[in-house]
Amino acid sequence: MSGFYDEMAAVADEILKEFGGPAVLSRVTPAAYDPTTGTTTGETTTTWPATGAKFDYEQNDIDGTKIRQGDQRVYLSTIGVVNPQTGDTLTIAGTAYNVVASRPLQPALVAVLFDVQVRGVL
Repeated sequence: MSGFYDEMAAVADEILKEFGGPAVLSRVTPAAYDPTTGTTTGETTTTWPATGAKFDYEQNDIDGTKIRQGDQRVYLSTIGVVNPQTGDTLTIAGTAYNVVASRPLQPALVAVLFDVQVRGVL
């Protein structure tokens, strides 16, 4: 069954490449303390090239708490990308956005598309 959903993820990726655009997902891993050496290793930033399409939320979806005015929805391909997490940065067309939430659309536990809520960087 997962072969079918893998194909659906590939189709979603093709559609996003045609109608969306390139994006970059960035995740900062905080510095870690090593008790054996007594030192702290610096934070690390990992990036994944991605493909997505950004949309405004419908006015009736904006509740002022979970979804605020100005938040946007990004449909992000799952191909070559990890599931975005709160605190990650998603850069689209040169503009950086904070990831507020991400919901994988995953029938049969195979992620086909990420539905990502982003908010402008303050």
